[in-house]
Amino acid sequence: MAEDDESTLADIDSSDLRTGVYEGGFKTWECSIDLSSLLLDRGPRKDIDELARVDSVIELGAGSALPSLVLFQHAIQNAYPVHFTLADYNEAVLRLVTLPNLLLTHARYGLSPVLLSEKAGDLEITPVLIDSFLKTLTDTGVSLSFLSGPWGPELLMKISEGGAEQGTVVLAAETIYSPDSTAAFVELVVGILKRTKMAKAIVAAKRIYFGVGGSVDGLKEACNERGAVAYEVENSGVKGMDQGVGRALLEIQMY
Repeated sequence: MAEDDESTLADIDSSDLRTGVYEGGFKTWECSIDLSSLLLDRGPRKDIDELARVDSVIELGAGSALPSLVLFQHAIQNAYPVHFTLADYNEAVLRLVTLPNLLLTHARYGLSPVLLSEKAGDLEITPVLIDSFLKTLTDTGVSLSFLSGPWGPELLMKISEGGAEQGTVVLAAETIYSPDSTAAFVELVVGILKRTKMAKAIVAAKRIYFGVGGSVDGLKEACNERGAVAYEVENSGVKGMDQGVGRALLEIQMY
């Protein structure tokens, strides 16, 4: 990242968000950790929709993609042929954060894991690592797509190019920080959920985003206006969500 000269990198020390330029993907947001914790808690109880019945996982606003990494690890360890779509506003985020995190997850948990030191340090992206990563994807049937750009019809079209899946899970965290972002997000989610009968979204968010206007109540209302229902789920295994402004985990499904 330090060697990259793209303009999005120049502003990350001074701003978490520049509308239409940079959407915060270089930062790991706390609600992303909440969603990852929920998936980790459900995993041992085989309640992540049992990935054997899900062939598409889509993370919107992926960034560091922690929630997807939980399911990616689960998929490659159990050879579930799942297609992961990682979408972020900035292509640089996908290249410098999202994909490297998938490589790190493979290095630790893949079929041919790379020996990692317990001490902090760098993992060199070598031809051996790349070949091992690609072999794991081939052997497990797991596949990846990376999509950049704003939420809207063009992104939905790209997501839909593979056709309707058997089952889809959409993941998202901190995507409803303003009324405008909530409207665009819900429009995209509803478009995705309509493609298949077995589909739902799991969203992690703060209950209210002071100063910018987004809220969980606003998400519920926007979903209701578009024929979907957003309901809060049991926060089993996720601690601290009632502290500060409070945070929530919700599932979205079509009526």
